[in-house]
Amino acid sequence: MRYASLGTIREFNTPNFRVIVDATEDYDVDLSFDEDGSVRKDLESGRLISFCVRAQVFHKETGDLLASDYLGNCIYKSLEDFADHKECGKQNREYEARGESGRCGSYFSDMITTVCKKARQHVANRMRVYSNLRLRHI
Repeated sequence: MRYASLGTIREFNTPNFRVIVDATEDYDVDLSFDEDGSVRKDLESGRLISFCVRAQVFHKETGDLLASDYLGNCIYKSLEDFADHKECGKQNREYEARGESGRCGSYFSDMITTVCKKARQHVANRMRVYSNLRLRHI
C-alpha cells in the first residue's frame, strides 16, 4: 500500500543518510479508549487530527530506502505536537537536577532511534553479503 504524506514532521541528514519523519493518513483509527466520545468530537471538529507516523532512512547518495518504521493511531493537536522530544528532554533534565529517577519517553525519539538502528543493521548485512561474493572469471 502506498501512503501519501500529510506533512513532514522532521527531516535531517547525517554524513551517509537522510532521515525523514512524516505523517500519513491513518485508515484504521481506533477510538475504543474514547469512553465519553470527546476524542471523536474533537477529531470531527478539527481540534485534533489523527495520522500514522512514518520514519524512513535513505542512503544519501543513492536514495535507496534502507529502513522504515510506522506508528499508527496518533492523535494530536498538530503534527508538531508529535515531535515532543524537546519537551521530554527538558522534563528529563529537570528530573535529573532534582535527583529524581522518573523519565519522560517520546514516541518520536524512539522511532528515530529504531529506524536508524534498522538502517545500520541493513547496511552491515549488505556489506557482509557483498564481502562474501566471489566473481569467477570465465
